[in-house]
Amino acid sequence: MTKKIKIAPLISILTMAALLTSGFSFDSSEQDNLSRKNMLSGQIWAVQVTAEPGESATLQQNFEAAHGPYDGDVDKDSADQVDKNSFGLVEDDDGSTKVVKGEDYVGSYFHIEQLAHTTGGKLSRYIDISSPWSHGYLYEDMSVVGEATIEESFSMDNLAPGDGALTDWFKLF
Repeated sequence: MTKKIKIAPLISILTMAALLTSGFSFDSSEQDNLSRKNMLSGQIWAVQVTAEPGESATLQQNFEAAHGPYDGDVDKDSADQVDKNSFGLVEDDDGSTKVVKGEDYVGSYFHIEQLAHTTGGKLSRYIDISSPWSHGYLYEDMSVVGEATIEESFSMDNLAPGDGALTDWFKLF
């Protein structure tokens, strides 16, 4: 994950949060522990740029995201029976948990490149995104009043696509 932020002079930052880490664990004493865990945050990436009269503002974004369906907890004897478009979790004989994917599973990832700028106005951002696979968590709630420029890129790769997945959006239509 890479993140680059430039904030122009003469601004006031009202609130800003930081990159945190968190995770989840499985309690082996529970019979059905795989489906009882809430492993994700709100998965929100929101930006708003407004300009005062006589000023200018711009927002440029380039992003791609995918998250295929969850097929639920899979019995270890039928792990190869997971739906071809889904992923599931299976518990091995040694008690460890592994991911099984169908051949057409699209993957689970989020990539964004963004430039937000105002010569005078307000730039607000709210980000709440996490990964149960890397245990990464990004939370940010900030507003900038005045002149502001934020240029950034962010990548979160959780699960790779299946071997037969269509990963180019234009091939879907």
